[in-house]
Amino acid sequence: MTDIFPLLLILPLLGCLFVLFAKKNDNNSFHVTLFALLSNLAVIVRMLTQINRNDNDLQVFHFAYSWLESKSMELVFEANLFSLLVLMGVYIAFIIGIMGLTEQQRKNKAQMLMGLYFVWNVTGLLCANDMTSFYIFFAGMIIPLFLLVGLYGNIKKNSTLYLFFVFNFAGVLCLLTAMLFIYKYHNGNTELQNIALIKMPAGAAVVVWGCVCAAFISRIPIWPFHYWISSVNSGLRSSLVCVMTHMLPLTGLYGFLRFWQVTIPKGILPFVPVVVVFGIMTMLFIALIGLAHKDFLQKLFAYTTVYYLLFLLATIMLPEVYIMNIAYSLVTFLIVIASLTVLGLKAETACEDSDCDYRGILAYMPKLSNLFSFFVLVAVGLPLSAMFWNNFVLISAFFRIGFLLGTLMMTAITMICMALLFELFIMRNLTEKRVAGVQIEDISDKQIMFFMAVVIFLFVSFFNPLWFAF
Repeated sequence: MTDIFPLLLILPLLGCLFVLFAKKNDNNSFHVTLFALLSNLAVIVRMLTQINRNDNDLQVFHFAYSWLESKSMELVFEANLFSLLVLMGVYIAFIIGIMGLTEQQRKNKAQMLMGLYFVWNVTGLLCANDMTSFYIFFAGMIIPLFLLVGLYGNIKKNSTLYLFFVFNFAGVLCLLTAMLFIYKYHNGNTELQNIALIKMPAGAAVVVWGCVCAAFISRIPIWPFHYWISSVNSGLRSSLVCVMTHMLPLTGLYGFLRFWQVTIPKGILPFVPVVVVFGIMTMLFIALIGLAHKDFLQKLFAYTTVYYLLFLLATIMLPEVYIMNIAYSLVTFLIVIASLTVLGLKAETACEDSDCDYRGILAYMPKLSNLFSFFVLVAVGLPLSAMFWNNFVLISAFFRIGFLLGTLMMTAITMICMALLFELFIMRNLTEKRVAGVQIEDISDKQIMFFMAVVIFLFVSFFNPLWFAF
């Protein structure tokens, strides 16, 4: 079962190599990137078909690589049902992102190269099972994203880009500090599940886990880290880069999912309620901002923030039995966010290029309007995908913990869903007659066929999230 596992890390690197030597100003780099993503997606689906859901041991794929022929520097990679599901959502989201690029953007060789390198780092992070490889991929994905945001983000203030770099670099340094402490007390690299078994003083354990939590929180849009993420997103007009920025908090969330399942030292437990309080406050605050904001992409960022914090609090507060509910919700969540990003950018670009007002812009684009409406309805929680059932299970678990906790979460979710529905109404509603003579290009038939495949995938997942594999 491990024969095809290394392909997950090999194929994106091969794609980067071919893109690097592709000709400039043509679609070769785009086609190579799309082929690499589709190939890895096929590998992921094949691996999912080989998993026995009745097996209690979820870690079914494994391979190791000895760096410098030293056992203490052995890099270990493992994949289970959870990581493969999240990887599938990541790759589908990336495919949606590059399919949303304009013809001119598809010819941008640097964007294709750095995007493929970024997804390689995300793949490595989700498969890493030792501290060294986890750190390498955690730090490596910052470089391509920083370059893409700086070069193609259309950010007006340099301070926004500096904050993006400083916060993420601080998170990388925190994780490096934790890794050096682990090396000191273990005399080398160690697998993630064995970190809790390392004997170290209580003070050192608090430092290690404090640095680990700080590293992951720096990538999740929780106060005070929410500002730089929203500022970066506001200036982006590339669907691929937008999807990448929405993907960055996933790496912090996944870090908590991997590290929080092992034994947490008692010294750090008193800080857990602080994270929960800040998480709830941020959810309510961002949801209110989403209601007040008039830009759809900013409302989408607010929606993304609220749900990432929901998954974070579920990771911290709920038992491990709910981890698969998080996985099933994340797959749909990533696909919906990528789809709304692409369609929302298309609508806003059409509005900027024409004489039409933002209100009623979708009335001029009926094909895009229908797809846009479906993904908004999925996002707000209608029974159209697997996210409906699994979010219901998670929220019910929070209500069992405490009525006030569940009520606050439902308040934040309700407000941000109202924000999306209100924006959909504005974009579809024409208070006046159409402007005579205005012609706005709708999405192409090829894009309709592509998004219809995504719609079918999501709808069938409502009945069986793993219909394609089991």
